[in-house]
Amino acid sequence: MVSYCTHGDVSALLQVDAFADSPATTPTQSQVESFIELAESRIEQLTDHAWSTANAISVTDERVRVQRVQSNVISTRGRIQLRHYPILAFSQHASPSLSQTNGNIKIWGSGGYVDYLDSDNSKTLGSNVADVSNDVWADTEGGIIYLNSYSLHNMLNSSPAGVDGYVTYKYATATTPKDIKLACIYFTAAIIVSNDDLNISQSGEGSMDNRSKAERFEDMAMKILKDHHRIDRSMQMARAIGGFGTGMVTP
Repeated sequence: MVSYCTHGDVSALLQVDAFADSPATTPTQSQVESFIELAESRIEQLTDHAWSTANAISVTDERVRVQRVQSNVISTRGRIQLRHYPILAFSQHASPSLSQTNGNIKIWGSGGYVDYLDSDNSKTLGSNVADVSNDVWADTEGGIIYLNSYSLHNMLNSSPAGVDGYVTYKYATATTPKDIKLACIYFTAAIIVSNDDLNISQSGEGSMDNRSKAERFEDMAMKILKDHHRIDRSMQMARAIGGFGTGMVTP
């Protein structure tokens, strides 16, 4: 199922009749949608991000470190910045079979790693960033997890290999931005017109051949991604190690 653009968007750019399966056009609607999926995968590789909830990317057991935060207003708490965001909402689960769907927040404590999303561990989960009375809550837009009363169970010195925790989650931007949509249209169009046998491109004096058009569409897609700072992780993300270093900070 395509998410970033539609076959109608592509036919509009190419200025051809709508693609269809019956009666079959060349290429068919199904073929164009498979090209769109290839373009979506390429954009996700280039940007290291998913641009639709339907294309959400899963991260399993990301190694994280917990930053201890202390002030005169709140007790000592823990803060984790994940490598990717926005986070699709966490929810609690009662069995391991649901953990990949709902996520895991496993934090090292005196008894080993405790999953804050496993309801058997009697931890409370806030529904938004303002639910500070719970054991754990999250800023899903910023990719930050907060732990309440972290100093009461912080056993960093004895955690295996200094790993404070492991987080499993899914991330994606819910609504596809217009620049990502346009880049996907151009990438898909490049795939289509690169095939000389399809005879998609109009021929005539002064017109570009298929190869030239394909290269032009490819260049336009890359320019859009670069101009909007979607490549080379220009999105603000946490460090490659998975989070902030450990220490006491005053907000």
